Amino acid sequence: MNTEGSINNAEAADGPDQEVGAKPAAPSPVEELQAKLQEAEKKYLYLYSEFENFRRRNERDRLDYIKFGHEGFLKQMLEVMDNFERAIAHAKSLGGEKGSPLAQVGQGVEMIHHQFSDALKGQGVTTVQSVGQKFDPALHEAVGEEESKSEPGTVVKEAQKGYQLHGRLLRPARVILAKKQA
Repeated sequence: MNTEGSINNAEAADGPDQEVGAKPAAPSPVEELQAKLQEAEKKYLYLYSEFENFRRRNERDRLDYIKFGHEGFLKQMLEVMDNFERAIAHAKSLGGEKGSPLAQVGQGVEMIHHQFSDALKGQGVTTVQSVGQKFDPALHEAVGEEESKSEPGTVVKEAQKGYQLHGRLLRPARVILAKKQA
């Protein structure tokens, strides 16, 4: 038996001089299992990362719902707050004597207003600072202009208070801006 010939035949089967159309050697069962394992690991990592993204997004949405879920209700309560402020202003404009029933009612309304204001603050509602500030379209809604000594574009009056809920605008402040004097 020729040992040289058998080596040459083995080299010919594996070497670059393979016949055209010859099938490559089939992967061994171990290689097949390793390839399947790698594919399964890739799928697992992909699904794990997708699940983690879903979990984080779900947690963020849940926290936002807790923080901002009562936004609609609070907007309605701001109208009640406005009415309290109007009632206080009206009671002060009538100027009842100290200790008179009218003054006592005015004091009672002020106390309720203060309590209501504290309750809103407890829910994360804060007022938008306006008067004396530069107009900011993200926080203010301009409803007019007035001649003033202030720099043009500065808020000189507040027609309606603005509010934020945890830093998110709940209602813009309706303001009157300064314009140059003629």
